[in-house]
Amino acid sequence: MAWLAALVLAALCGPFGWPGSGLAAPKPVPLPNFEGPAPDPGTLPGGSRPAPPGPRQTYEYRNPAESLRDRPEPKIDELQAALLSPKAKVPGTWEHCLKRWQDYQKRKAEELTKYNENPKGKKPSKALPWNKWLGRYIPNQGNDNQGKAFVQHVVERLKLGANHGWQTELYVKEANRYYDLANVELGLLYEVKSGRGIDAGELARDKAFVDAERGKPNPRQLVYLFPTQPTKKAKKLLKAAGISYAVVPAQKKVSNPGGDNPGGTDSDGNSTGGTEPDGGGSNGGGSPKDGPQDSGPQGGAAADDTLRAPDQYQAPAAAPAEIADSGDTPEEAAELRRVDQQLATESGHPDLARNLGGVDFSTLQLRYVADTYHNGSGVQYAFKADALPADELSFGGRRAAQLASDSFFVWLELPQSAFTVNLNPDEPERIIDEKFGRTDAGRVLLEADLAMKKSVAKFIRPDTPGGKKFWDSLRGETKCVSMRQWIVPDTATVRDSGNELHILDAPLLVKMESEVIKTPGAGGQAGCGQQDPASTRHNESVYRTTILPQVQKAVNHAPEYADLRRVYASRVAAEWFRKRSADKHTAYSNLIGKGDISRWASREKWTPREVFDRYVKSYKNGEFKVKRTTTKGNVVYTRTYVYGGVDFSHINQNRLDAARFAKEHPALSATVRDALNEPSGEGRDVWLGGQTTAVPTAEAFASPDPATSKPLFYVLGAVPLAAWLVTGGLLLWRRRANSSAGAGR
Repeated sequence: MAWLAALVLAALCGPFGWPGSGLAAPKPVPLPNFEGPAPDPGTLPGGSRPAPPGPRQTYEYRNPAESLRDRPEPKIDELQAALLSPKAKVPGTWEHCLKRWQDYQKRKAEELTKYNENPKGKKPSKALPWNKWLGRYIPNQGNDNQGKAFVQHVVERLKLGANHGWQTELYVKEANRYYDLANVELGLLYEVKSGRGIDAGELARDKAFVDAERGKPNPRQLVYLFPTQPTKKAKKLLKAAGISYAVVPAQKKVSNPGGDNPGGTDSDGNSTGGTEPDGGGSNGGGSPKDGPQDSGPQGGAAADDTLRAPDQYQAPAAAPAEIADSGDTPEEAAELRRVDQQLATESGHPDLARNLGGVDFSTLQLRYVADTYHNGSGVQYAFKADALPADELSFGGRRAAQLASDSFFVWLELPQSAFTVNLNPDEPERIIDEKFGRTDAGRVLLEADLAMKKSVAKFIRPDTPGGKKFWDSLRGETKCVSMRQWIVPDTATVRDSGNELHILDAPLLVKMESEVIKTPGAGGQAGCGQQDPASTRHNESVYRTTILPQVQKAVNHAPEYADLRRVYASRVAAEWFRKRSADKHTAYSNLIGKGDISRWASREKWTPREVFDRYVKSYKNGEFKVKRTTTKGNVVYTRTYVYGGVDFSHINQNRLDAARFAKEHPALSATVRDALNEPSGEGRDVWLGGQTTAVPTAEAFASPDPATSKPLFYVLGAVPLAAWLVTGGLLLWRRRANSSAGAGR
């Protein structure tokens, strides 16, 4: 019987060989049976004629650590207790989280001590604050479930049924490792990756296996499957290893955003219970109503309050997760990447390390809003930013999103007449509206007004080719130009489909007009009042055709005006809600025109007068000096130019109809929808979405209870049954009564 026992053990280990020493067999994903014939092998990934992958689909998975979101930094006694708890070994539990947090702090302290003892090389980066470290810990605890869920999604999508010869977690001796999906008869192996990266250790064994198969009569084929295009680094490594890959377009979605399993799971996936979060949560995930008001020195909303009104909750989504947790500096972004790689490796899935690289957050703007209803009013939103090379660090997202969001609410709260700023040395009393002057939106407009003067000074410097041409084209004895120049919204292109708004383009326009200024500037002269009118008109025309286009290009594209473009896009979105709220109740109806900007006060210390004083100093001292010789002798003239104003009080829109929108932006709706779950892209853009609700997210997005769970179901169900019985009983009684009467005749 020894041969029978050996045969049974061999069957259990699989036909490809025995696991190497210390290699534990992973728990296989159960494969279903599919009706009908098996898929044509040639149409499968890695086949001779693979079928098109089809549209992007969503798969769901559970993360045991979701309930830990928004938990405050633990106290010493909590940390000490966690070390003694058996739950410290269970991923996703509060105790496991605290143990990892202590390990991280200890590691950073040791790095610093080692450097201080021998300060050579680069000084270690600062340790992450609790909230940012927690933002990295939580998603990594769902890595195993995410990977298995994507394997299951691939199985369903490609119809890889057990009845068609497919099996999971097949051990291959030549590689000394298990592969996610395999068909022995076809000689086809799939390594399924639910992220964009790969495991370098696994790849080395995969290369050895592929090399060993070459030259065989019927070589087995290994194919990597991804839900989206892998990183450039992963592609390069796969190509060097001689391994092909394919994409099964899919996006992940956490199915328990409210964190309904606070205790996590054990190794078999069973619930372990655990402690409930004690505050800092929202009874189901996301930020609580009237949540913490931290941030800037003058107040302001909380870090993750993106587009969240005081009576709303923030639902877990790509924007709050990726943006709020992004590094504020390149150094912090690099540390976040290292921490994420460490946690992903500890989870057993180093290939799933989050890496939101390749996003230029300086270009981030609010480009989509939708008035929604999920058991209470709420809003869906999406930011757009320019893409960078995938491996390049992304930082500054939190500040950019906060500015876009805070400005959005300022545009709602204050009257439109307040959205004008003015830097004019003759009008120090008319700089900015008092309330608007206590917001970052007001600061951005004033700073942009001042930046315009500096931009013009750069373009008309006489020691540059363009500046020399400009000066040589001017007329008059003093060759003076004096004007008012201001920024206004150009026509925004939008798609308004009723319940949602796509902001497709939001350009700005620079206007100018001649103006005589009374306050003397550099050189002691006020404006161009002594110049003949004909020369003044000519000089203005020269400026319009040579300098003004450069100023407008800078306002719409130069990095120093990025904040201005950002707050303007939010102005367009806010105006849509203003007009929509005039006819119906919206998620923000209770805020419009109330004039309360306390929640969105400036996060930076500033005063309108300080900006004005900088402008006047520049005006009087001159951004540069120009020497000119006149017929009256050698005279040095220093000419200063007055450029003042940003006016966002009125905006114009070009609305695309459905047909044109579909033709010009065919993938945008799907891209925005996908962005709610994870970063998505359209061309050279990256989109990150989010959602707010008027009720806790666990309640807002909960599946409806079955009718049988409600007592009223049985009451209502019993009514027709009782009526049927009563009616039937009456009919039967009447029939019997009639029969008795007939028999008595």
